[in-house]
Amino acid sequence: MNTIIHLNIANLRKQNHKSQQQLADFLGITKASVSKWENGQTSPDISSLPLIAAYFDTSIDHLLGYDAQLSKSEIERLYKTLKKAITDSPKTGLDQVRKLVKRYWSCYPFVFSMANLLLNHLTVVGKSNPATIKKGSDEVRELLTHVYQKSDDINIQNQAKIMLSVLYLNNGQTKKVLDLLGTTVPQLVPPESIIASAYHHQGNSERAEATMQTALYQYLVIMVSTFANYLNLLDNNQKKFTELVTKADQFIGVFEITSFHPMIVLNLYMGIATGFMKYDDQANAIKFLEKFADLQSKLTFPIVLKGNHFFDKVDDWINQLMIGNQMPRDERVVKRELEQFILENPIFDPLKDNEKYQAIVSQIKKDVK
Repeated sequence: MNTIIHLNIANLRKQNHKSQQQLADFLGITKASVSKWENGQTSPDISSLPLIAAYFDTSIDHLLGYDAQLSKSEIERLYKTLKKAITDSPKTGLDQVRKLVKRYWSCYPFVFSMANLLLNHLTVVGKSNPATIKKGSDEVRELLTHVYQKSDDINIQNQAKIMLSVLYLNNGQTKKVLDLLGTTVPQLVPPESIIASAYHHQGNSERAEATMQTALYQYLVIMVSTFANYLNLLDNNQKKFTELVTKADQFIGVFEITSFHPMIVLNLYMGIATGFMKYDDQANAIKFLEKFADLQSKLTFPIVLKGNHFFDKVDDWINQLMIGNQMPRDERVVKRELEQFILENPIFDPLKDNEKYQAIVSQIKKDVK
């Protein structure tokens, strides 16, 4: 029994201007029994809880001091704490995540955030035992399915659907991907311009500009991710691959994306360097490895989502995200993965005697310490 139930009964009774005797009469017990509850000497029988809750016109959860829902700030705080815990000790951290998921099973934003946490730390969880990666992936799928099927928040539903699709794709379950997302690209009908116009007509130019900035900020990040995914498909078309790399690199420079979302750019550079190695274009592979190493050397940990001199009205939107402005992965995991990309990727073995590559390796080793 929750140890604060005695305080809740006393507080509810006083708030409703009821005496101990009146509550006792309603329940058909003695005043002494109610007094013992409120003093914490005994607790009411479980069969009495519905009657007590009904008498005070409240829920049993509230009576027990249990809130099934977490606030955004609580979710953000727990994510940060559990991110560190699961990196410090994967087994202990994973146990903590599982316990909290059970406790807040009906808090869909929290369950979704825990699915996101596990998905971003599967390599950490499975470091000592690769079999746990499969188990962890299955757990993430169950959490996302629960959110997708039960949540009435369309935004969270859509995010869960996309993440589910990624898991199915990684497992080779392409039919499930198409069943979930459809077989054709949906026509985009973005509402941002309409929302911004409504604010503008109300005379709220600040909100109008912030709305458009937030939309553009997101679309730029999506575009960089789209470049990376498209490049990954161009295994047999070196000409188009090279052309798209040029356009993507120019796009990043024009909008200065490295200044507000360096991680998405680093991921793109990884894909570009790997792609050029597949085409045996070592000169261009080195060029983008140098870009990768230069950008990586400028990272300041902990990395946070933020705007820049142009995107000066997006911070409020960023802060209202489910986990705030923090990155999904623990910074130690990020550093390790950046290092592994260069130092442990066999595709770069042909470059080992290249002086420029050796300089890149030295810089990476120095920066990740």
